[in-house]
Amino acid sequence: MSSELSGKTAIVTGGASGIGRATVAALVSAGASVAVLDRDEAGLNAVVEEARKSGGKALAVGIDLADTAKIPDVVDRVIGQFGRIDILVNCAGVTGKFQSLIEIDEKNWDFVQTVNLKAPTLMMKHVAKHMIGQGGGGRIVNVSSSSAFRARNSPIAYASSKAALVQLTRSAAAELGPHEINVNAVAPGITATGMTRALGDAEALQRAASSGPLENLFHRVSQPEDVAAAILFLCLPSSRQITGQTLHTSAGAVV
Repeated sequence: MSSELSGKTAIVTGGASGIGRATVAALVSAGASVAVLDRDEAGLNAVVEEARKSGGKALAVGIDLADTAKIPDVVDRVIGQFGRIDILVNCAGVTGKFQSLIEIDEKNWDFVQTVNLKAPTLMMKHVAKHMIGQGGGGRIVNVSSSSAFRARNSPIAYASSKAALVQLTRSAAAELGPHEINVNAVAPGITATGMTRALGDAEALQRAASSGPLENLFHRVSQPEDVAAAILFLCLPSSRQITGQTLHTSAGAVV
């Protein structure tokens, strides 16, 4: 473990699996205490146990981010446990149904926008308010997607929500910059997580990364740790001059 984030507290939404889980491990390895938010109780407990076995501090917080009314209380719980919040990583996300524009139903649209956009917005609102009050700045990283920069082969509700998240990142960076709060995003491409299981097994993912609309320059499927490394960088002191940016971790799917 390093000590670059020693004394810092982070919140990671969607931290029970995939990119979120890898991000929790990365932040813990850098010395941060981490509140792990997810609706998957078993996954939460496993991630927290892993963090504690490695010598880190972690707190499991069960929440379904589709129920945004619970967000203020969750933020208060983290502050009550750790005393401060220095880092927020909005990693939780859903794809929703794979529907075209003419097929889209309001229930699916609202569900995707709530989890992928409204929940991150409210997490940022309540965490940023606390960061400003405690002084010392902070870091916010939103997990968008390469789908935000393409017009093909992604559910329209999902792609739209992730594109809006990029603009939310830029607007929040402009507002929070005077308070020394850096706000950035990462945009993964094909990554081996539960979300990409709909594309098939490992061989199917490799084929998608090698040809067609999801092809990337390296013909390589990302691992959650690849994305988590970029998120960690945006939380470290060495990235203090970076804000309002989207760091693409898509192996060149978007250039």
